[in-house]
Amino acid sequence: MKKNMDADENLQEHLKKCRWIRVNWLWAKIGKVNVGIFLKFNPIVTLLSAAVIWGFVIWCVVESEVANDEMLLWKTWITEKFTWMYIGTQDIWAVIIILLYFSKYSNMKLGRDDEEPEFNDVTYFTMLFAAGIGIGLFYFGVAEPIYHYVPGPYGNRYEGRYTDNQLAQDAMNLTFFHWGIHGWIVYVVVGLLMAFVCYRQGLPMTIRSCFYPLIGDKIYGWMGDVIDVLSICGTMFGVCTSLGLGAIQLNAGIQRMNSSIEVSSTNQIIIIWCVTACATVSVITGLKLGIRRLSETCFGIGMLLMLVVFFFDDTWFLLNLYTQSFGYYLQWIIQLGFHTDAFAQMGNSQDKKEVVSWMNDWTIFYWGWWIAWSPFVGMFIAKISRGRTIKQFINATMTAPIVYSFMWLTIFGGAGIRMERRAFHANITCDSILGGKKSTESLNGLYRLSCRNKDDMWFDLVEQYGDIGTVLSVISLIGIVLYFVTSSDSGSLVIDCLSANGDPDPPILQRVFWAFTEGATATALLYAGGPDALTALQTVSIAAGVPYTILLCFMCIALWRAVHVEAGVLDPNGPSFTVDLLEVFSNPTLDSLSRVAVALFCPWYPMGNAAWRLDGSKGSKIAYYLAIAIPFYLWVLGMALEPVVEGLSYLAWAILFAFFAYGTATRAGIREKYGINGNMAEDFFAVMLLYPFAAYQMDHFMESPPCPPLNGAYDVEYGNEKGAIYENKVAANVPLEKIDTKF
Repeated sequence: MKKNMDADENLQEHLKKCRWIRVNWLWAKIGKVNVGIFLKFNPIVTLLSAAVIWGFVIWCVVESEVANDEMLLWKTWITEKFTWMYIGTQDIWAVIIILLYFSKYSNMKLGRDDEEPEFNDVTYFTMLFAAGIGIGLFYFGVAEPIYHYVPGPYGNRYEGRYTDNQLAQDAMNLTFFHWGIHGWIVYVVVGLLMAFVCYRQGLPMTIRSCFYPLIGDKIYGWMGDVIDVLSICGTMFGVCTSLGLGAIQLNAGIQRMNSSIEVSSTNQIIIIWCVTACATVSVITGLKLGIRRLSETCFGIGMLLMLVVFFFDDTWFLLNLYTQSFGYYLQWIIQLGFHTDAFAQMGNSQDKKEVVSWMNDWTIFYWGWWIAWSPFVGMFIAKISRGRTIKQFINATMTAPIVYSFMWLTIFGGAGIRMERRAFHANITCDSILGGKKSTESLNGLYRLSCRNKDDMWFDLVEQYGDIGTVLSVISLIGIVLYFVTSSDSGSLVIDCLSANGDPDPPILQRVFWAFTEGATATALLYAGGPDALTALQTVSIAAGVPYTILLCFMCIALWRAVHVEAGVLDPNGPSFTVDLLEVFSNPTLDSLSRVAVALFCPWYPMGNAAWRLDGSKGSKIAYYLAIAIPFYLWVLGMALEPVVEGLSYLAWAILFAFFAYGTATRAGIREKYGINGNMAEDFFAVMLLYPFAAYQMDHFMESPPCPPLNGAYDVEYGNEKGAIYENKVAANVPLEKIDTKF
């Protein structure tokens, strides 16, 4: 393994390579405190991110009804077109992390080999939990199992299939699924990769650094800027979803304490700004003082509430339910993990027992929400994980928080289902004066939860516990506020670091700006959604998660490559293509631009030349040209004639895959012959998504290729024109005198 780099010494060198603007305008000096305007940020990332976010805010405020309608269309369209991607990628990421956990690389440290963790295990766990889950468990802890258990406006996947007991267990199982391994895996991928490249290789603490194993120094250019802009926007919308949910639930809880305060968008917006002010104070104090203490306090309040309900409710039932539900989760995790509601989304089942909208209202919303949070939580986890090994990191993020979340969901969700059943046997209906849909009082402590608003369910549940019910409601409100503040200040701090190229200590004024922007974005979503604010909050998470899903796939490749390079299995300085895939953007020349333009309209020419040379320049070039040109131009012809011959475009797309296959095989053949790092998946996506650049890259390389390695060895240096060689790494059992040095 190569020696560790000193991350602290190298950080500033890396930061200098990025774009940045610094403003030091000192107004006055009061004691040791400097008063003035101090800024340091990446102008492209900051201004573009701010323009996108504030443009969205203005649109939602100025055209709220149009914005709400459009967001609803986005939500439906994404679910129809990309459910397979959301579902499938989560499983792939989980497999990659599991393989890494059991690999020989799992004992590598996130930092120098002699470093110890910065935070103790208890503090580390509380910070993980508070940042990674927070408000969500309050909002959905009781409500989600009830919605899966009893048909409501979102439908029920299992309605009419089983006995009531089986239905109740499936409700718990679905809830576990949405808060289990598949959710946390996105945090693991981002956090682990970022901590690895930052603490072992001295890169800045920013999402662009995650792509260094793939694109190298190009992270400091426009590609890195685009990555950070997507990360800031995704983080902003993901965090604001949580802030919106928190404001809605806080409003409902305060209204129960004081009936003169009605549940309304106006009051929810006021709550948003009150909490934003508190979060700003916490952000200013920084990670160790503000966020750390808030996280520990939040965790303590959550434990108090959970233990009180556990002992006050039917303890033995809850113990049984936890054991049983954990087993069901392990038994059904594969089936649930790959379930896309394919037949249900067709909307034409004969028995009408499944609702078409179930997937986008639940699983797709959750996955979009988790993914949108991943740059924020992943970066936050990376910040607090220095000194831990890969295995310790995975243990911390994939075991303790999940086990704890399952305990929470079992206790509050199980108690909620128990109340629902007791209310049913007490003949409480949605129209009942006491315990019904619009009731302000319970019937002997019972509410028919399936009739109630989701915002009220938590408080309906804790109200039943005798004289301490009101106390539990107050403690719940305090907990929600603190989780609210924790999510907001953590998000602001992370976004600020991203906008400052990963500077660990960006100026305070920038933190205040991003905290203010968070409040404005959450306000815009609540205002646009109006009475149906939940839909707006769900939609923005789903939409933000789509582009980031693609980035996460590349992060998995980068993570795998980074650990192999660190272990010495891969040589980062080994053979590579003579031009990068997107070289034309970073180093444009007349020659490269003209050749990419030719490849755009005539990919058969550069790709055919590369394939012909790869095969040893045998046969006629025309055969290679035709093999590529025919499927490509048939696709063009089929798309052009679609208005005349309906369905021809689908045939054209099928034929185009022959073009993709040929290009993929050619690129893979070049890599294999010349020992270039990569895999078939990278080749396929390079050709499918960026075929002009891939064709130019292959043609440029094969014009004057190096000598191929011997038996896979590539680290052989060729010297003067006489062909002298100097051994560095030659395939075993190949004597030097047997190596042909003529070239």
